[in-house]
Amino acid sequence: MKSMLRQFRRAPGRILASVFALALAVGAIGVLAIPTVSGATLRQAAGGQGLADIVVDTTSLDQSQLALINEIDNVAVAEGQATVAVRLSDGFLTRLVGLDFDTQTMDIVQLTDGRLPGAVDEVVTSKSLGAIGDHLVADGSSYEIVGHGGTLWWSDSDVLYAQLDTVTALTEDGGTNRLVITAVDDGIDDLRAIGDEVRLVLQPRGDTYTTFPTYLPDGSTPIDQDIEQVSTLIGLLGIVAGLVALVLLASTTNTLITERTREVAVMRALGGRSRPLRRRLRRISFGITGMALVIGLPLGVLISNFIARMVLEEFVGITPDFAIDWRVIAGSAIGVLLGARLVAARAARGVTKLPLAEALRDREGAPFGNRWTHRLATRIPTGGLFSRIATRQSVHRPARTLAVVIQISAAVGAAFLIPSLANSVNEFNSATHEPWAWESTTQARDAGLPFSASVVAESADAESGIYVEGELEEWQIDLYGLEPDTEMFDPMLTSGRWISPESREAVLSAGFAKRNDLQVGDTLMIELASGEFEYHLVGLANDFSRTAYLDRTDLAADLGEPGMVNTVWSMRDHLDITLPAATRTSTAADLDADDNAGRAAIVTIFSAIGVIVAGVAALAVLSSMTVSLFERRHELAAMQALGASRRRLRGLLIRELLPLGAIGVLGGIILGALGTRGIIMSFEASNAVDIGVVDALGSVPLIAAGTFAALVLLALATVRSAARRPVAVTLRGAA
Repeated sequence: MKSMLRQFRRAPGRILASVFALALAVGAIGVLAIPTVSGATLRQAAGGQGLADIVVDTTSLDQSQLALINEIDNVAVAEGQATVAVRLSDGFLTRLVGLDFDTQTMDIVQLTDGRLPGAVDEVVTSKSLGAIGDHLVADGSSYEIVGHGGTLWWSDSDVLYAQLDTVTALTEDGGTNRLVITAVDDGIDDLRAIGDEVRLVLQPRGDTYTTFPTYLPDGSTPIDQDIEQVSTLIGLLGIVAGLVALVLLASTTNTLITERTREVAVMRALGGRSRPLRRRLRRISFGITGMALVIGLPLGVLISNFIARMVLEEFVGITPDFAIDWRVIAGSAIGVLLGARLVAARAARGVTKLPLAEALRDREGAPFGNRWTHRLATRIPTGGLFSRIATRQSVHRPARTLAVVIQISAAVGAAFLIPSLANSVNEFNSATHEPWAWESTTQARDAGLPFSASVVAESADAESGIYVEGELEEWQIDLYGLEPDTEMFDPMLTSGRWISPESREAVLSAGFAKRNDLQVGDTLMIELASGEFEYHLVGLANDFSRTAYLDRTDLAADLGEPGMVNTVWSMRDHLDITLPAATRTSTAADLDADDNAGRAAIVTIFSAIGVIVAGVAALAVLSSMTVSLFERRHELAAMQALGASRRRLRGLLIRELLPLGAIGVLGGIILGALGTRGIIMSFEASNAVDIGVVDALGSVPLIAAGTFAALVLLALATVRSAARRPVAVTLRGAA
């Protein structure tokens, strides 16, 4: 401890910089705990609120049909709910959800205050819709708010919860139209088998699913996969920050140990053995690492909980409980301590193996010119005296030169990766919307196909169609039912042709088809809400998503509602017709705003980690330059003694750093481009979409200018620090 305190008094700035950088890196690695932190809350909420394993909208069902479903093998409990779309008096479109509060086991409403509805005109809702005691008017009916709360499934929506009878009175045929099922065995294959059997049970009475079932296997929640994927990618950046921090720790440790070369040599001359001396020198590294862990591990816990809260509140609407992933904490601590042991052992071994004569006279015993690389460098024209000195210094210490270049590359790579990711996501969003010519889209909020295709027959600038979800090759895909001669959509075909009327043909996203080895001429078995149907693949569309385009007539018939639709596209930003069902109209600007909000959340997280990587790398370069100055202290002192001014010394360091900066910038751009492609490829592979990469080349001049400016400032600061020491003290090698 005394040795560590002496070292701290000797170089407080350097040690604090290393502690701070290493703590940041350890904190960044903590994002790997996000799935555990968020998962704990989601699992707790799923268990406490009874999240179902299968959720699906249906046509109107009665109690006899629910009894038959409960008799299916592997069904633990099947319950009916009711939902209808309603519009509040202020124009807000939401849902009225009917639940049996006395007997239900799934979608339990969690109250934050108030009570559950006890009458047909009472509801529970979120605080944003009104205070307890307020009255809401929905489609002409008045409801009193008696409580605030919600369920996990509807946590991202402001819906109204009412008694089951209140809502079934508003549904078609007065029955339940939403089915929730908990299974005994909840593997994905088991859930799919239940879904198929339920469909068969409903068929004899003409009932069916009106939406594609949502399966939540193995106790999962709807956003588990997205959270795990995002946290893993951010965690990789955290690991990069950790590696850069270890380089910084190595530089700092090497500096502190090297500065004790003469002291160690005196101990060796007095009979001290190398092993105890190396053990004593390694304590410096462990002391720095210990302080960093004390700061970094709690920081990592805070970061993981903060990001988990931000993600869950943004995408699920719930606030997670505080949680700790001890595996990530233990792994981070062990990894950093092992790294500290390795870098300290190398530096300590170098000091204790140095010849005593060389160590005692505090001079370098390996002058420039002993290696062939040195001799080769002397033949390269580099300009004046100071340029030659700068070049030879870089060649003389290849390991440190390489470390500085890598550190600069890491910082530049992080700075280039973030805008490249943002550009790629922007381009993907634009490419997704590019084929569509509509200015506004209006979709029915009720499940199924609630209005006739002829609803826009008298409107010259609107078309009716279908948007539903289905499944192909075990991937959930978007399905659009369009008129074959549609003017709302340009397929931008990469091969094949567009669909023909009532031909049971399909056009598929080209990227999705390529990833699943599907080609024009293949037969597609697409599973819809009503069952599995066969289509012929006739074309591939360049839309970068996971979508199939079908004839509207074919799709409506396969869904069991011929001639019906659920979507209207318009060339205007509003409709001049009245639709016979509760609908939500969105403009292109609305969708852009939603896309931008989602992208901003992810890019903000990546930017924060990128700043950590860049900051740690900058501190590492500073530490490396400090080591270089210490090892060259006699050379620089001799120059000062011969009349070299601080301006000359600054020029020397700038000449030394700028070429390394240029190489680092080039390497960083390449590293950032590769990192962007790795992240995008990971998203593409896990989602079977074709996102594409758009490098932020416009940011390169700014990144380069910022890097060179930082290096110049670094040179100024280090020379100022070095010049404070008296020349006479440096030349005689005294402490």
